[in-house]
Amino acid sequence: MTIAVYAASVALAVACIVLLFVAVRRLLGRQEEIVTVMLRRFDDRLAEFAQTLNDAVNRPHPPPVLVAEDEAHAIPEHGVMRLLELAKERMSADAAVAVVSAPSKEPMLATVGLSQAEVAQVGRMGVPDYRGARALQVAFNGEAATPPGSTPIRSGLAVPLLDVEDGQGMLAVLTRAPDRRFSELDITTLEDVVSGTRPALEASLELREPDAVPELDPLTELYDRRAFHALLDRELGRARGRREPLALLMLDVDRLTTINARIGHLAADDILVQIASLLRDVAGHDDLPCRIGGGRFGALVPGGDTREAERLFERLQAKLREQPFAEIGIVTISAGATELMQSDDAAALLGRADAALGLAKVSGRDTVVAAAHHAA
Repeated sequence: MTIAVYAASVALAVACIVLLFVAVRRLLGRQEEIVTVMLRRFDDRLAEFAQTLNDAVNRPHPPPVLVAEDEAHAIPEHGVMRLLELAKERMSADAAVAVVSAPSKEPMLATVGLSQAEVAQVGRMGVPDYRGARALQVAFNGEAATPPGSTPIRSGLAVPLLDVEDGQGMLAVLTRAPDRRFSELDITTLEDVVSGTRPALEASLELREPDAVPELDPLTELYDRRAFHALLDRELGRARGRREPLALLMLDVDRLTTINARIGHLAADDILVQIASLLRDVAGHDDLPCRIGGGRFGALVPGGDTREAERLFERLQAKLREQPFAEIGIVTISAGATELMQSDDAAALLGRADAALGLAKVSGRDTVVAAAHHAA
């Protein structure tokens, strides 16, 4: 019995060894088959790549397109000032002017080479009625003040700048030479300058919206804070375009907190209403008084300088001294005055006026301080 069991065990072990050998051999054979397939596919891909590369090398190519160096960069559209400089240069003129007027839009005037008095003289011309003419020659009487060392503007050549349906405009070149005569070639040259800029100019005019109606402060019926900032931007743009001065006066009622504590907010509001009425009365015809908020007021003085803004304060100060309030007596106001400088934007102009107002407050109140001006 023992011998039989031993023999069976040996037979089973031999069978297991045989089966293991067969399994290992099959596995090795399968791996060899996989490697063979992978190598065959790699050879096929390599052959395809070689054929593609060979075709690319042997394919005929068109000659390269040569681009001149100065044509490799797009030429940007000229702005209005660049348009004027270009017209002045092409026409060998002493000055150039562009005037644009469109329905419901603020007229635009831009010039180069003119004094402020000459700009005003040209601005009074407006846009000529061409009535189908290609160009107009204009003559000047030479009465306007000229830049130092210059002779008066004598004549000019003007061509249309816009189509009638989109608005009216002109581009003109001006000369100080008394014997300058403009030719047909001059007209064609000026028309060529205009043709490249007219589409951009018409598009920019279509984007401009009419001025919104300013909003009023419900208490004082002066322009409110929002309107003040809109008017500041508008008047700054007008002053730049017309080359005219612009002054700003910022005012603040002195000790308003104390006044509120003594007589109450309702009575203090009544004082603010009366101060606003006095400010409106003493302001000039073109001045724009506003209530910024609380006891703070602002007044834009188009066409005026710092001294004109100071005079506005002095007129208001005199009225307040003449009319003391029954509840509290004389109320005083402090102010800061400044004028538009060459490098100013709205924030710079307003910041300088506010700083001057702060100096007036620390200098004893009831006074106006003119902001120090530094050349740009």
